[in-house]
Amino acid sequence: MAETRPHITVGHHDQYGVVAATSHDNHVAEHILRLVGFERLPGSTLYGLTDPHRDPVRRGAQAVQSLRAAQYRVNADVAYDLQPHTRLGTGRGLLERLEKRSASTVTPSAEQRRSQAATAISPARAGAPSARPAAAIEYRPAPAAPQPVRSR
Repeated sequence: MAETRPHITVGHHDQYGVVAATSHDNHVAEHILRLVGFERLPGSTLYGLTDPHRDPVRRGAQAVQSLRAAQYRVNADVAYDLQPHTRLGTGRGLLERLEKRSASTVTPSAEQRRSQAATAISPARAGAPSARPAAAIEYRPAPAAPQPVRSR
């Protein structure tokens, strides 16, 4: 099966800092790059991170994460890739790599830790009593409405 090219590649450039490039001319990808903090470099097909001296590694990693959340295939330098993945080849040692990978799943991944933190009860609310008492619902039949009287 042939691998598909990534939509966007993010890397480091000596002159411009964090840069991104699209694999094909796509105006929607260009728009998304602008939304996550990139701007087109003059006279180039590259996009540079705006204000490249202000925390470029964190901002580059956030941009990669946002692009992936927008369902783009992104290749990124290791410094900007919060979820690095290893490609398994068909060469020798494939089973050893799979065993190492399954052994590393004992510790919770960053995604698992985030979901646990999102669903956990905060310590401030853990001991607080419920502010609302349980509501009692009682159903009563509605009284019959008086019928209008006709006069002649």
